Amino acid sequence: MKSLRSNFAGQFYPNQAHQLSELINRFLSIPIQKNLHPRAILVPHAGYVYSGQTAAYGYKELWGEAYHTAIVLGPSHQVYSSVLAVPDADSYETPLGVLPFNQSIYQTLVSKRVAEVSSTPHLQEHSLEVQFPFLQIVSPSIQIVPISVGSLDMASLRKAGEAIASLLSPEIILIISTDLSHYHTLALAESIDKRTVNAILAMESLPLIQASQTKDMECCGLYPILLAFEIFKHFEKKPTATSLYYDTSATASFDDQHVVGYVSIAFS
Repeated sequence: MKSLRSNFAGQFYPNQAHQLSELINRFLSIPIQKNLHPRAILVPHAGYVYSGQTAAYGYKELWGEAYHTAIVLGPSHQVYSSVLAVPDADSYETPLGVLPFNQSIYQTLVSKRVAEVSSTPHLQEHSLEVQFPFLQIVSPSIQIVPISVGSLDMASLRKAGEAIASLLSPEIILIISTDLSHYHTLALAESIDKRTVNAILAMESLPLIQASQTKDMECCGLYPILLAFEIFKHFEKKPTATSLYYDTSATASFDDQHVVGYVSIAFS
């Protein structure tokens, strides 16, 4: 078995299994009534001290559900890419153990040339990795398909969306990884993030693209979000988007001058 190992354990989250599981379970102890059975969730990807509680609102919706696979879509922060890339591996190892890949979906994406096999965008990419320990806690037997989403044009996004949608079922959860605005004052961050969240809830690509270009909205996971929108077009009915929780880094850092925004959204 060829496994990728965590690069950010000890940085973005604890590198000791007991500390990591205790932290995630504490995040998940939020007193909410879960009832959405989402087909997809959008969650942040910063260090757990900043965004872990926000992410937990999304992952709480997966608790006790019968998902057997999570397809995880994340942006590439360190490496420029214009493709969908899956790593040259068959599992991912975190401090909580080994997460196997769903080989059927993995091989189908590669054989249909929807995704390319390349570990390069994955090796130093936190946007995907920080999702895996949460998945291991809420669904211990789950398999994953980690996909690094590059800067694709709309034709490529439509093609990929159709192909991925054809592989989905109610037992497969789609995870969309993104943070919101970066390094503004708290007031400005909250203003920008409100517009961005409303655009994501509307699930319309063009306004989000245009506003991202003019900086009226900000999200580092723009292309994973756009790909998800294309996938949603092939659902039997358009999903209902529900904003679960919003927060900023200022809550943990007490720095209200260089703020990053986070949100969890369920699509059911």
